Amino acid sequence: MSLILNLETSTKNCSVCIAKNGTSLTCVEENSEEYLHSEKLHTFIQYAINISGIHIKDLKSICVSKGPGSYTSLRIAASSARGLCSSLDIPLLSIDSLTVMSSKINIKKGFLIPMIHAKSDFFYISLFNELKERLNPIKIKKLDDNFFESFLRYNKVYFVGNIPINNRKFFFGKNEFLYKIPSAMDMSYISYKKFCEKKFNDIEKFIPFYL
Repeated sequence: MSLILNLETSTKNCSVCIAKNGTSLTCVEENSEEYLHSEKLHTFIQYAINISGIHIKDLKSICVSKGPGSYTSLRIAASSARGLCSSLDIPLLSIDSLTVMSSKINIKKGFLIPMIHAKSDFFYISLFNELKERLNPIKIKKLDDNFFESFLRYNKVYFVGNIPINNRKFFFGKNEFLYKIPSAMDMSYISYKKFCEKKFNDIEKFIPFYL
């Protein structure tokens, strides 16, 4: 039995999930107007453990979203994950937040472009095909009229992300836009697969991914 604690804090959504063999047992999260991870993350972890009816020593690994996203909130989760892994003597896993966003979006044909708001009109983006294979590395790009030109060669594109309302005007008539925020629940299967393949991170050297 593989019980994994998943932590996702790349956006304003503070999200905690406990999964058993790749299936979520419980998820505690709150998408606030402000970044409240320093206040809520440890409380949510305790809630999730209590609701799941497990003991913290039952955990076999902790998986943390490594970003990109909010610098401060990613560091909070990374520090928590490293501390728990060290004290429990269990391995550390990590998943990038754009892969997390894409994991539960199923399309028959086309391309996925997950996006996370960075600052102002800039967004972290990547490109996946319908098999969830990454085709482009993570980049930061400005959302303006020129943003879509690099994707014109693709027949069908699904933009997925936490786009603020005032920026959604750019997507009118631009294929499809799906609003989604990264959630620890969407990490369940990926973290289990990584655990089985022993794709662990070095606890001492791990730092979140920043651009």
